Amino acid sequence: MIRHATTSLVIFLSLGRLAFSRDDPGANWPQAAGPNHSWAVTTKQPVPLRWSAEKNENIRWRISLPETGQSGIAVWEDRLFLTTMKPLPADAKEEKGTDIVLYCVRADNGKILWQKDLAGDPMAKSIYAYGFSDSSSPTPITDGNYVWFWNASGQMGCWTVDGKEVWTRRWTPTLGRPFNKQYEPIKIGNTLLNVEPRDPGDPKRRADAWNYLRGFDATTGKPLWIAPEGLTHYNTPVLGAFLGGGHAVLSGRGAHHGTPESPAGMTLTRVDGPDAGKAVWTWNSLPEGKSLVTQCWDSRYSYWLDETRTDLVVLNTKDGREAKRISWINDVTVTYYDEASKTFSTRSGVDLSKEEPAIMVFPAWHANLSIYPYVYFSCFDFQGVRQGKMMNFGPRHSIARINVETGKVEYLEMPFPIPPVDGETSKNGDTFYPNMTVNSRGIDVAEDRRSGRTGWWWCFNGNTIAVNQYLYFTFMCGKVQVIDGKAKNFDQSALVAFNDLGAFGATWSCNTPSYSRGRLYHRTMKELLCIETKP
Repeated sequence: MIRHATTSLVIFLSLGRLAFSRDDPGANWPQAAGPNHSWAVTTKQPVPLRWSAEKNENIRWRISLPETGQSGIAVWEDRLFLTTMKPLPADAKEEKGTDIVLYCVRADNGKILWQKDLAGDPMAKSIYAYGFSDSSSPTPITDGNYVWFWNASGQMGCWTVDGKEVWTRRWTPTLGRPFNKQYEPIKIGNTLLNVEPRDPGDPKRRADAWNYLRGFDATTGKPLWIAPEGLTHYNTPVLGAFLGGGHAVLSGRGAHHGTPESPAGMTLTRVDGPDAGKAVWTWNSLPEGKSLVTQCWDSRYSYWLDETRTDLVVLNTKDGREAKRISWINDVTVTYYDEASKTFSTRSGVDLSKEEPAIMVFPAWHANLSIYPYVYFSCFDFQGVRQGKMMNFGPRHSIARINVETGKVEYLEMPFPIPPVDGETSKNGDTFYPNMTVNSRGIDVAEDRRSGRTGWWWCFNGNTIAVNQYLYFTFMCGKVQVIDGKAKNFDQSALVAFNDLGAFGATWSCNTPSYSRGRLYHRTMKELLCIETKP
């Protein structure tokens, strides 16, 4: 159902502007994946590398947010756009909801210019501060004239940047499974891309509703096309361009909790031109895998990261055929960090399966990025009992870099101090921090105690971004590691800074940062922050 705020859409005649600035790719961050749709940007402007919200170092401004939220931050010139969950009453009987709040904020001082409510489907409740996404997770999109917001519980819409509603549209999202909607909306030209089931009454809709990549007219919200292949909404599809022109989105299938879309694998779908909505190619994972990562690709290769495998699968982007597989277990280089001596040591030719104890590699969900010729990902870190078995995932506190041309695999173990916190509890190797999910109003809004983890295990951290050669990895506990992705050797020389969004044990963030004009915008459950290096 689409509702228009006006009977005339003449106001959209000005929509000839592109969804990003061509003058300076570092000027605006108009949607989740930035101005180049790749989660990465190159700029000649200053790049904030070191800061501390706990110590108020290199923080230009900060404002309190009344409730938790998980969207990224869309930036256009002097305005920021983001969403939170609707504030939860202190006496609420359950920490669940479907409604979100839309915000427009001044970029230079944090002043809130306007806010609106956007309701969701009452049947599609999400848990507040859920470590796997919530109703507010989709990042807004703006082109400087208009802004599009999404409520993952079933409503999307368009407003002017001054807050005037243009149209809204409702849909019924997937029900009956955990609220793991980590996909991000995309705008290309005048087409909005969303992930949702086919409409009720559609003869192709399945009884156990599949999700599909769907295209909508940005000016009206009317549907344009539905991709033929299903995709799992747990993954983040990525937009890219072909060398010969035109754009496509790489998306994946396969996840936990019996997602119905099958077979597991990836599809590259054209999203513009006469073939919009048609698959360029489809690749199926054998054996069945799980696609809970950001689907990275470039004009040469497309990459399949899968927690059930021991290698990176590299496909030719042109036709989807397998080009190579690179083991991330055998013959790898590991830089270890010794906490006691605070020193690093590097070993080459390591077989992780023969370490004592043996190490299994589990690429962390959404904490991955590709910048040719490298693929980066952080590793889930867990040692304890899982499903009745003793398991050791790692390497501990590590980020991996794979050169897809040379096949070199490097792991960098980072210093990641975790100070003791009053009231912390541990079970089977899992540690939980009780005050991490307390909002700015002093209310613990987390129903699921797994939200009180550091971010190194079984959660959806915010997507990784890169500014120039610097990669920003954000962890659920509010720590942000900055890495030099182009360091000659992926050892301690690649460690640029270890920053924070607040005090450990009292900070929570499943959010993705945005870069614009020398500033980094980031957020936590409690605050929206503008980070800027002082002269």
